[in-house]
Amino acid sequence: MWDDECDVVCCGSGVGVLACAIAAADAELDVLLAHPGVDDRHDAAAPLLGPGIEDPETREYFDALSADVGSLPPRPNDVELTVRAVRAPEPARPGSPIAPFYGARLRDWAVECLLSPYGVLYTRLTDRETKAMQTPSGEDIEVKVIGSVTPGDGAVSALDEWLTGQTRDRDIPIHENSTLERIVFEEDEIVGVVLATPEGPRAVRVRHGIAVAGRHDGPARGALPVDEPDRTYQVGLVGHSASRFARVELLTTDLTAGPGGSEYCTSNPARDGGRSHVRHWRKADRNPPLG
Repeated sequence: MWDDECDVVCCGSGVGVLACAIAAADAELDVLLAHPGVDDRHDAAAPLLGPGIEDPETREYFDALSADVGSLPPRPNDVELTVRAVRAPEPARPGSPIAPFYGARLRDWAVECLLSPYGVLYTRLTDRETKAMQTPSGEDIEVKVIGSVTPGDGAVSALDEWLTGQTRDRDIPIHENSTLERIVFEEDEIVGVVLATPEGPRAVRVRHGIAVAGRHDGPARGALPVDEPDRTYQVGLVGHSASRFARVELLTTDLTAGPGGSEYCTSNPARDGGRSHVRHWRKADRNPPLG
């Protein structure tokens, strides 16, 4: 049934997908990267997730994940990359109240990632161990640093070129001119994908998860909003707890030093049983929690 098998399949050529591939490779997972051809780009009228996919079950899955977003205005691929400082969270004090959970923030975060050329969806919610950090305003975020970059002339293309070079340095297999045709589900669990390749459909069994670019797949354009182009910035894959969405940001705090570092994702064959995450969203109303 399967033509190939790996831990993570990354579908797309955007910044977020490349970052996911690098993070998974650094976690010693088997990664496969499916790059679409130029003719596979989609316009602003396409669905936010999985544009061009017609498989009913896959279409339902992607539409459900973005159902609460509603109609969003189109944005060009020159949306500014987020550059911000982060800090380690304050240690919890004995008896201190548990921080409240704001579901609406997950929707807002999903919107930001879906509209950003730096955003990405990763299908698995568990086993994505990251470093808990805070923004200067006290917002809790989850971060996986994948390296550092000096922007130089300040062009976004410098980041895209750096990420592309990192995938080559890690010898991540790339299927050129290939797109996601459908997700394979078994008992409401993601177990693989079928890629549309120049040689025909290719079925790939997936043990951990799938990274998927949104409608804004492809290289971002414009200038990096950095005041010091010659400064070294941390390239981080930033997300929120309980959200499937993440995006690439440049961070001005060194997160690679000190204890508490962790991998973006891990895989335990005995625990995972060779399957990807459970589709928890399939409830009676078949409408998933966004994020």
